[in-house]
Amino acid sequence: MSCISYTGWSAGNKKMLYLVGIFLAACLLSSCVKEVEIEPQPYNRKVVVDGFIENGRYAQVFLTMSTPFLDEYDSVSIRKSFLNQAKVILRSSLGEEEVLTLFMRDSFFPPFVYRSVNIRGMVGVEYSLEIEVAGRKVYASTTIPQPPIIWNTRFTYVTDSTGYPEYMISLRPDAVQYVYTRVQSVFADENLHPVREGSIRLDAGNEFGWISVYRVKERRISAGSNYDNFYKEYPPLHYDHRDRVLIVPGTVDSISHEIINSLFDDWGSNDNPFRFNDSGIKSNIEGGIGLWIGIGVNNAFVVSGEVPQE
Repeated sequence: MSCISYTGWSAGNKKMLYLVGIFLAACLLSSCVKEVEIEPQPYNRKVVVDGFIENGRYAQVFLTMSTPFLDEYDSVSIRKSFLNQAKVILRSSLGEEEVLTLFMRDSFFPPFVYRSVNIRGMVGVEYSLEIEVAGRKVYASTTIPQPPIIWNTRFTYVTDSTGYPEYMISLRPDAVQYVYTRVQSVFADENLHPVREGSIRLDAGNEFGWISVYRVKERRISAGSNYDNFYKEYPPLHYDHRDRVLIVPGTVDSISHEIINSLFDDWGSNDNPFRFNDSGIKSNIEGGIGLWIGIGVNNAFVVSGEVPQE
């Protein structure tokens, strides 16, 4: 006698037949749907400025051309976005003026940087840019605010072997501060880059405050962007207590604060499919897009769980 029964469909077979029917119906419907092609709209390419000047240091300006979102990218199109034949004039409210010099920096994208060789930033001075490129003129201005006053540092443990650096900053009794901190991890083999919060507003006061520096992966766009991240198996935001974390505290003005945070909000929406940046990215570039900021920097310092903190 056969072990297979032909007396009727089992519940499992009926379910299978139902799924097959749905699949066939979907195939028939898809064959009737016309493919939708997105026609690219005319796009006006813009000059993109990414520049900064710090007190006691030379100005640095990176220039590229913007690219349509739906464009295909390759090595040729990326190279065409570089602007290495621009005339960049830096002026200060002290009457200084200098045409910036073009330098190569292979470890960064874009690899070309326009730098001053005579003018160094000074606190309280306004610095303006005039850029002539591809038949266009672009303008921007910024100021360098008072640097933050740092009193102490420490490494705060979260586990037996991980944690995060912190530094104590003095509040200003008569002014708001916009703190812009940059960080560099030795273990992560990274370049100096902003912390995850972007720029932080500190209201006026007569006390002190601790600023936590949580770990954030550098957004690296360069030939070495596929570097092996030491921290890929570590808890989010934590540093290894043996790491030596270089911290450069600084301040920016209110306009730069808004621009920086609009950029970080946009990055956050790109990383999260359920988050949208309705306000867009702000800019202080007239005739282009991007940012030109002045940074009041204090002395850099290293924080580590293995290094005694003062």
